Amino acid sequence: MKRRLWQLIMFENSILFPSLPAVSLTEILIVFTLASLAYFVVFKKFEKHTPMQRRITKLLIVVGALSSIGILFSRYAFWGMIGLMTIGQVYLHGIYFPKHGVDGLTAEPYDKYLELTEKIKGNKS
Repeated sequence: MKRRLWQLIMFENSILFPSLPAVSLTEILIVFTLASLAYFVVFKKFEKHTPMQRRITKLLIVVGALSSIGILFSRYAFWGMIGLMTIGQVYLHGIYFPKHGVDGLTAEPYDKYLELTEKIKGNKS
């Protein structure tokens, strides 16, 4: 039986739970594409103070970590982590930022947004 390259790289079942399916390369690429669009097009004003190289590195680390979770634990863990991250972002931009005087969609006033993100990170400002 002839196998394609992606079939040799990807796993059909998760490594730690062989009875569960692993995340597919298609799912990883879909998440990478959507995350790139969200990060670099839709929400670029939130990270305009961060150098582009660091933003790209951060995106690759997040997608790599999610892919590892999907291969090790299953596609359900992969999508579950994405769901938890989405809930966190919705809370942050929809509730936390507006509660503290920052628009969750435009990051305005930007100085207050930067101050608030430094406070979240634990840095004194």
